[in-house]
Amino acid sequence: MCFGWIDSTYKKLAPDQPASQRFVPRKVGSAWSELNKERCRRMIHLGKMTAAGYAVLPDMNPRHFKFDPRIIRALKRRPGAWQYFQSCPPLYQRVRCDTIQIKSHQPKLFRQRLTKFANACQAQQMIGQWCDGGRLPVK
Repeated sequence: MCFGWIDSTYKKLAPDQPASQRFVPRKVGSAWSELNKERCRRMIHLGKMTAAGYAVLPDMNPRHFKFDPRIIRALKRRPGAWQYFQSCPPLYQRVRCDTIQIKSHQPKLFRQRLTKFANACQAQQMIGQWCDGGRLPVK
């Protein structure tokens, strides 16, 4: 990300060969996950972002993140879930909701992720990776 590139997921080309991963230049205006935005904020803070990386950055203001109203409604319908969600760090809120919202074009997967997340909030549990093992500031 510091150099304006994005990586693909690891893929096994053949059972007897190591996995491969592709790196390609990021396009201006491409979609960025909230987790990747936070990783870039960290790289900027550490002075590791290059001019090529800066050139492809999206809107990095966390205040501009929009929560899907369906997520908010689902949390408010479950006793205690909304209150727990509000007590979670803002980064966790954005990262978890972003992983749900990016699947809005796949209704079944959207519902599955939303149900899992709302149930976890109701049980007062954090789920998934969201702070890179503590490397990202919890804010």
